[in-house]
Amino acid sequence: MNPQEIIYEHFITPLQKPRASYIGIEIEMPIVNLSGEKTEKYVCIDAVEKAIRHFGFTPQKFDDNGVCHEAVCEDTSDVFSFDCSYNNFEISLGRVRTLHEAQARFRDYVSYINTELSQNNHTLTGIGINPNYKINDSNFVQSPRYSMLEGYLKKGKVWNGEFHPYYDFGTFSSASQVQLDVSEENLLDTIEAFSLVEPLKAVLFANSFLPDKPELFCARDYLWENSPHGINPRNVGFFEPIPKSTDELVSYLSKAGIFCAERDEKYLFFYPIPFDEYLDHDTVEAEYYDGEYHKYSFTPSADDIILLRTYKQIDLTSRGTLEFRSACTQPLSEAMTAAAFHLGLINKTEELTELLKTSFIYGNGDSPAELRKKMNRADFLSSVKADELKSLLNDVLALCSDGLKERGYAEGIYLRPLYHRAESLISPAKYLVEHQNQINTVIKKYAELEETL
Repeated sequence: MNPQEIIYEHFITPLQKPRASYIGIEIEMPIVNLSGEKTEKYVCIDAVEKAIRHFGFTPQKFDDNGVCHEAVCEDTSDVFSFDCSYNNFEISLGRVRTLHEAQARFRDYVSYINTELSQNNHTLTGIGINPNYKINDSNFVQSPRYSMLEGYLKKGKVWNGEFHPYYDFGTFSSASQVQLDVSEENLLDTIEAFSLVEPLKAVLFANSFLPDKPELFCARDYLWENSPHGINPRNVGFFEPIPKSTDELVSYLSKAGIFCAERDEKYLFFYPIPFDEYLDHDTVEAEYYDGEYHKYSFTPSADDIILLRTYKQIDLTSRGTLEFRSACTQPLSEAMTAAAFHLGLINKTEELTELLKTSFIYGNGDSPAELRKKMNRADFLSSVKADELKSLLNDVLALCSDGLKERGYAEGIYLRPLYHRAESLISPAKYLVEHQNQINTVIKKYAELEETL
């Protein structure tokens, strides 16, 4: 098969199978030392090991020192994992039918783990940037995959490019990601609708304030797009232009950069190569990293498609789902807001597209990517009128509420915090900035499982 046929088979063919309308939710959370000191690795490991035993999870992956960094529940397919570092914990919920199922399990897990962490003055919290990122250990989990990622990001120091200095951003940046089933028939319409709504998501879900970049309420985009992941712009950000046909989408994805492969139980990385050129190489000069760099040459294979990863705001996966990646981790009492927002709109794409295309935010010809950059900023109100923005946000939330009502599970309750944010135009990041002199109070507030509004 040629590269585009491989792309089609990998990404498009799964969409042609019957879809079951499941929900997949991944929530990453920083572990914060409330004393203001660095997060203690073994405090985190001990709390999670106890949770693994308490909930009957099966250890699945271990680091080079034998520490379990990923475990799975065989009954639910829920996964506990340390994401990139032992400062960042992730709960990946197995496929669920309703948000109530997801919320119940998430609350049980977090409640137990935070009870354990509290004994050592640590906590999981719903902030997208670990407040102690400057003093925390920036070491990645010592395993082949994470060592590869660490080596690749550090390579930005020597590759030509204007990268930011935070090669370790994966150790302190946390997101709330949602995967929803789509079909080939509605794929392109869904990508367009959710691309158009991305600027508004920045207003509602911004929660990654990086003190070194005080002009941004949502530094998440900056961290991904200005790292080696952004060498090939098709691996990050938006689909530009938004594809109008399956052929256009396949062509777009075929030009995304592949930067890693696996050989001899080693995860290799190399300067990104567009996939449609990759198989033309007789050999690729790669490296692997285990604290030091080692050279390794290999021959590309079509099977390497399984490691073609993009990190876009909206990612098409090989499982027949769209993954929505741009929302920061939310305060834990509001953890289901991002999932509820996407779930409510997934079957309202036609109405959403019409609403947004005719709205004032697209009246000046800005693209979704350009608008997202404006709305990520702390001074976003300098580019829009507050009343008009509030009205549009409420229109989108009303459409979202209708979508959830039509599901028939009374899931609209998870939108409640978003109405408050839409009316006040205060995102979790803006609230944090306004209360920076009370950072521990905010950390604890965002760690609560009950709403405190």
